[in-house]
Amino acid sequence: MLVGSGAHWVLLTDPGDERVVQEIWEALALTAPSEASAAERVLAIAEKAFEGDPPGLALVDFTSGASTTVSRGAGHVRLAGPARVLSLDAGADPDGLASTRRLVGGVVAADRVELTPVSARTAPVHRAQETSPPATAALIDGIPDAILAAKGPDGPPPRTRVRRPVEDTGSLVDTSEPDPLMMQRIEEGAHTTIRPPSAPASAPEPDDHDGATSLRPAHLTHSTTPTVLAVSCPLGHLTPPISPQCRVCHQRVAPQEPRRVDRPSLGGLRLPTGEVVPLDRGVILGRKPAPAQGSTDWPHLVHLPSDHSFVSRQHLQLELDGWDVIARDLDSRGGTTIAPPGRDPERMKPGDAYVLEPGTVLDMAHVYSVRYESGAVAR
Repeated sequence: MLVGSGAHWVLLTDPGDERVVQEIWEALALTAPSEASAAERVLAIAEKAFEGDPPGLALVDFTSGASTTVSRGAGHVRLAGPARVLSLDAGADPDGLASTRRLVGGVVAADRVELTPVSARTAPVHRAQETSPPATAALIDGIPDAILAAKGPDGPPPRTRVRRPVEDTGSLVDTSEPDPLMMQRIEEGAHTTIRPPSAPASAPEPDDHDGATSLRPAHLTHSTTPTVLAVSCPLGHLTPPISPQCRVCHQRVAPQEPRRVDRPSLGGLRLPTGEVVPLDRGVILGRKPAPAQGSTDWPHLVHLPSDHSFVSRQHLQLELDGWDVIARDLDSRGGTTIAPPGRDPERMKPGDAYVLEPGTVLDMAHVYSVRYESGAVAR
């Protein structure tokens, strides 16, 4: 069943209890004041109704600045541009999709839905032709002669004042190079040069480099850290507002007003060698990875062994969207398999966006696997 109102929508297994459905509706419609967010209230109601995690639940919050998704059991959330596709099939793509109908809000039976935020839907604005109201003697009888004979001041009309743009003198801080503390952390625990242990030394290919994540081509810049809405656990760890537990220490998070902060690292990507790539920005993996054409981001570049011939030069991309970690197969030669925890592996469709859960394994061409880890990532 699908329950939705405004920016809050949830697709879940029917609890079979109208009182539970009514409580979920009231939580999403925000009919009663509460310190907890709508998502937190819905999760609490569902866990109580099913005496634990529900068999299937997929939730999305389009609140400005949040853009948060949650899935439980067979619930699955997939990105489709600005839209979110919610389903209860654990991410399996059906052979055919039944016709869909539009819904502004309410409670209906459903097992799959595509939601698009209002800000992403655009349509031409049709303006009705403005017509002057008909003259009527009841409103005005006439204009006095003294007003008709009045004249304005002599001389040209006043000139419109134009605000001159302030000259940009540049930042007071030199941002041409990355923060030294970040570089130290990368060098100590996230060096991502992966070479075969027995590979013979050879001359580097044209335009190649030593593979360190500190490489930054001249056309790239280190962008400003994005911000997110967050709450804090008793130990001060930042976590999403809809999460009842801390994403780092798993302690219970007390109800509180979310605040906007610089987004922290969302965990790490553990490589087969034991190395961990911090997810403080995007990641591109392949035999010869490089930033996307025209991109201004500065991602981590993970060089995979050159003897993995089925691994493409640009094979897999990870990007950060709010609190979500998103994976895309870059139309690779050998393909990529995704295995969320507790689910069967499935082959990723090239170009499609997959929201990763902690513990998800990504297998590139069945020869090189990485795992997404959240919380305190071991170095």
